[in-house]
Amino acid sequence: MAKRDGIRKRIYEALEVLVQTKSLSDVKVMELCQISGVPRSTFYTYFCDVYSIPQSMWDDMMEPTLYQIGYKYTWDEGHRHMFENLLRNKALFTKIYWENDYNSILEYGYRGANIAIKKNVEIKKNHVWTDTELVELDYAIKALASLTTKWGRDGMVVPIDHIVKIFKSHVPLFLVDLCDSN
Repeated sequence: MAKRDGIRKRIYEALEVLVQTKSLSDVKVMELCQISGVPRSTFYTYFCDVYSIPQSMWDDMMEPTLYQIGYKYTWDEGHRHMFENLLRNKALFTKIYWENDYNSILEYGYRGANIAIKKNVEIKKNHVWTDTELVELDYAIKALASLTTKWGRDGMVVPIDHIVKIFKSHVPLFLVDLCDSN
């Protein structure tokens, strides 16, 4: 596990270096391998392409934070931890947030958060979502993903406590209540 984590960390760091001067879509696997010192065959053991790197990193950061909202963490706690993790990786994510296609971290994060929060509330609260609630969940998570992207593009300068407050005030109250109740 330590070897795996070390290899992934080297690739994450190489990607951070490369996105300072070019867009994610212009980064080549060969460049990542040269900078990280990881053989190309080893790269493909861990990642399928360049886009899967920030997605993997996102999952590593969100599994113990955002993806635990409604199960282990309240709405505010999960988002606070999420923003703290993003801030620790500011150099990479302020650049990654400029990507705008299906592979973007905005789209990936939206899909992951939507699935995780829906599942957590179903399991922990034994809640059966109505069609109306699912539509509101979908729109709320999409809006929050866009707000997170804006926060990243703006350089992550809005204080975490303030952005968490915005996140709570811009979603349907029933959603926060479902995630916060025991």
